[in-house]
Amino acid sequence: MLTSRKTFLPFALPSISEDAIEEVAQVLRSGWVTSGPKVKQFEMEFGDFVGSKESIAVNSATAGLHLALEAIGLTANDAAITSAITFTATSEVICYFGAEPILTDVDPIHNLMTPDTLLETIKTKCDWNGKELKSKKTGKQIKAILPVHLAGYTCDMEGLIKIAKEYHLYVIEDAAHAFPAVHKDKMIGTWGDFTVFSFYATKGITTGEGGMVTTSNKEAAERIRKMRLHGINRDAFNRPGWYYEVVDAGYKYNMTDIAAALGVIQLKESHGFWERRTEIAKHYNEEFSSLKGIKLPKEDANGIHSWHLYRIEVDPKIAKVGRDSLVEELKERNIGTSLHFIPIFEHPYYKKTFQYNRKEYPNACQMYDRSVSLPLFAGMSKADEKDVIDAVKDILG
Repeated sequence: MLTSRKTFLPFALPSISEDAIEEVAQVLRSGWVTSGPKVKQFEMEFGDFVGSKESIAVNSATAGLHLALEAIGLTANDAAITSAITFTATSEVICYFGAEPILTDVDPIHNLMTPDTLLETIKTKCDWNGKELKSKKTGKQIKAILPVHLAGYTCDMEGLIKIAKEYHLYVIEDAAHAFPAVHKDKMIGTWGDFTVFSFYATKGITTGEGGMVTTSNKEAAERIRKMRLHGINRDAFNRPGWYYEVVDAGYKYNMTDIAAALGVIQLKESHGFWERRTEIAKHYNEEFSSLKGIKLPKEDANGIHSWHLYRIEVDPKIAKVGRDSLVEELKERNIGTSLHFIPIFEHPYYKKTFQYNRKEYPNACQMYDRSVSLPLFAGMSKADEKDVIDAVKDILG
């Protein structure tokens, strides 16, 4: 057994530069620390970066998904289709409305919703009368699909959008893992009706907590702006004097200038972050290519992989050890891992509430049994990288 590291290496850590610290300090010195000029700057620069017409900063991607569904008028009489492999936020926001989350299985290679898995779900779990798509289980009208870009791979947006148009469905992309990913000839952020990004601590860029909604729908963007701050028709930064009006019962989902200041610098540094993650992923693939019984991630054949995560799948019938043993042995050597994700249908709340049948999701189940995310972040040193490579090769070689 290899000697373990002296310090623990987590699977992800944010990279915070001195420039970012100084930008935040300037905001703190300014006295304007909540939503203000820095949020506006971050929204404008992020929109320019991904090519979106409208960009609305919020305090989390969960908030962004919630607001996007609110903007399309989702109600308790409705349903939405999303992937079985995602973080709970993608499904839970559907539940906020009392609506029904309908799950698709994923493809066995990238673990994504695909046109095939979407059509299979429509065929087996939905009814179409030529005007409305409804859930066979509840009779609720299906209003949207929420494809999830996973680990840095991008979903087949052209195929999914074509199906969505046929069945009169909105497309709301969960792009928490997809910055700065490109699908075909366009950046993620300009494909669906709405795209929602995450700036959580482990993401491609971070604001500590935060998210962004992008859309080309100006009316929906204005709705989201109002609803992110209590349904008030103008925020404090744009409010002339003391008067304002609450036009709907909104939420407290606004981003602060403190968070946006971090985002402004992280956005400038994002290409360098992506280059370093890409370099590490390529080194991993080169070093692990001779190991038997593991499936390695590949470049995105349909665009540019964001390399948010480096996920492998371990086949216990071929590999020296199974996934769980690999995780435990890496932990003993002070190397952290994670799993992305426990399928939605495995969680007690969703099991109890929606009675999902796990037999309907064979690819998601196989992913759950075999998948593990290894350390991958821009701040990893060459020594960190080597420690991971040596440990995995020693355990699985």
